[in-house]
Amino acid sequence: MTGYKQGDVLLGNEMVVDIDVLIAPVTSSGGRTSFDVEIQYWEEAGLAKPSIARTSKLHTIPTASIIRPLGRLRETDLHAVLAKCKELF
Repeated sequence: MTGYKQGDVLLGNEMVVDIDVLIAPVTSSGGRTSFDVEIQYWEEAGLAKPSIARTSKLHTIPTASIIRPLGRLRETDLHAVLAKCKELF
């Protein structure tokens, strides 16, 4: 059991092959599509800079590739990300 929950912000390493966790990549680069969601409470989420979640680039990573948790999205940010995911699908 990993103990990770929806909304956790995780630092990962992409060098492992087993698939376990669905993620939306987070970047400090500016938004490019309407499916990029600005994280309002980025410091609270453990991020070093203002960031966006790229919901159009969802993919899976193995839990073994997670280096460490950084923080957790505030409920308002999590709901914004989930709403964009639902809009996409």
